[in-house]
Amino acid sequence: MNLLNKNLIIYLLLISIILFLDLWRYYPTYGYSLFQDWLYLIDFKNCTEDNNLTSIDLCNVILEHEFVYPKIWLKFTYFFEDRNLFKFLIIPFIFSYIFICSNILKKESAFINIIFLISPVSILAIQRGNIDLVIFTLIYLFYFSLINNVTKYYSFFALFTAIKLKVYPLALIPIYLIIDNFDNKRLLSLFLSLFLFITLYSSELFTLLDTYNKSGVTLAFSSTVPFKIFNFVTNYSLNYLIITKIFLVIIISYSCFSKIKFPNIDNKKEISFLIGSAIIVSGFFLNEGYVYKQIFIIFTLPLIFEYKKTISYKMYLYLLIISFSSIWIEYLTFLVEQIFYIDLTKLKINKSLTAINIIYGLSIILKNLVFWLLNINLILISTKIFLKKLGIKS
Repeated sequence: MNLLNKNLIIYLLLISIILFLDLWRYYPTYGYSLFQDWLYLIDFKNCTEDNNLTSIDLCNVILEHEFVYPKIWLKFTYFFEDRNLFKFLIIPFIFSYIFICSNILKKESAFINIIFLISPVSILAIQRGNIDLVIFTLIYLFYFSLINNVTKYYSFFALFTAIKLKVYPLALIPIYLIIDNFDNKRLLSLFLSLFLFITLYSSELFTLLDTYNKSGVTLAFSSTVPFKIFNFVTNYSLNYLIITKIFLVIIISYSCFSKIKFPNIDNKKEISFLIGSAIIVSGFFLNEGYVYKQIFIIFTLPLIFEYKKTISYKMYLYLLIISFSSIWIEYLTFLVEQIFYIDLTKLKINKSLTAINIIYGLSIILKNLVFWLLNINLILISTKIFLKKLGIKS
């Protein structure tokens, strides 16, 4: 793909206009400044050093919590003193993100590319300068290396780096079990065990489980949200962490034994689908995280578009609508908040079932219904692909 083809230039200009003309303020980003997630890295360092390079008010907010990312990011910031210079280091990864998205969707129309790139999920990650943009590039390098026999071993380096920087790519390790271009499966299994041990040891996983920033309702992408709402409204204390894990087991079990069939498609597209699915599903069920991870849904789209030729049109349309709805549905709750001037702080204090609160609650439930349907679709398809590649009939 030409790095400077006409469509790519259009996408870059469009994103630049949204960012630098402050059009992102019309999106549900809930942000206060450009690239604030990226700046959090150097601001946390400045605040702990008390060097007056970050405002005191911002430091008071930042230091209310422990550092939410692996410590390697703090070590990285020690190479930089200029906050304004550091701010724009995320730009190459934004360019990389747009380039990779346009490459993944290169067979689709410019309209499809734009609908994805300007979606609330995509603009949120770009506007915030979220670290997931860095992980996105590494995961694509992992995928690109994995599907090429000559570079397959470089995929371990890309994956290890991604895990070291953000932990959740651990979910991708099982994909090695169904890759055909590794000849000695027994040796591969032994190596994967060692690789898993090393990455777990160095990933700070168990420390981050206590310190990471758990989502509430705003921008949340978590299976726990409906149960949190139930607890909030009824004052019950359902153990939503256990309940959601039970649901995950049930959905996977159903997928294993379901008679629903999906056709064999190009191996590269199936591997791409498994990558996107693993990150999204693990994030939804095993983490109380945010919608940033939905940018990885693009890895699943080439297979879904390919299904247009091989499955019923209604099924294809359903899969496509749910996938794209999930990256735009954040606007639903955002518009309700704007129309009815909903103050989330007051709402947490006042639990009264007013008409506005009910409408807002229903919008959250509808949004999360779409998220659940998305994850059920991903689990069903990825389970069928995984079992097929393991040679297990379902």
